[in-house]
Amino acid sequence: MLLFVSICSVERYDPNKDSWEAVAPMADKRINFGVGVILGFIFVVGGHNGVSHLSSIERYDPHQNQWTVCHPMKEPRTGVGAAIIDAYLYVVGGHSGSSYLNTVQKYDPISDNWLDTAGMMYCRCNFGLTAL
Repeated sequence: MLLFVSICSVERYDPNKDSWEAVAPMADKRINFGVGVILGFIFVVGGHNGVSHLSSIERYDPHQNQWTVCHPMKEPRTGVGAAIIDAYLYVVGGHSGSSYLNTVQKYDPISDNWLDTAGMMYCRCNFGLTAL
């Protein structure tokens, strides 16, 4: 039996106080999602809500302690790799609910739009990704 729990709660760590505090919850429960920071906002994308794979993306404003739902990805995916390059959030690979993915989408936070980019040679899921 496989059991996992997706949650919408979020906590913030203060290294000066060495303590955690609860902040505003996300709109969607999620697990196994991608994350990146652009222009001072935290973006969470994709994942699984315990029932289905997600295409949703949310933006957190730490100064307002508020989440905003953004334009969703073109396809749902969980187990993605995510990285920031030139103020774009790249979301790579994952699993759509029916197949493993080699596709890559990049999110433009200014236009709130997704663009397709060249896919990977091989499908990947649940892997690390970083920008150099």
